[in-house]
Amino acid sequence: MTNWLPDLSSGSGPLYQRLADSIESDIDKGVIDAGAKLPPQRDLAYDIGATVGTVGRAYQLLRERGLVSGEVGRGTYV
Repeated sequence: MTNWLPDLSSGSGPLYQRLADSIESDIDKGVIDAGAKLPPQRDLAYDIGATVGTVGRAYQLLRERGLVSGEVGRGTYV
């Protein structure tokens, strides 16, 4: 996945929740395709000016919603 950044300008609540909601919305719209690899947590955190923990919580929320899966060291996939 290249040149994709989540839109965090709308919504309310904690940043991790807005990030998860934005990624979910982009998955639903087809902006992020099924099977696509999401950016590494560290890279996305740097790109959006957040902590790695915030991105990790967002990815965990997406796992709980059944939208992504992943393994440590392999990545997170839609």
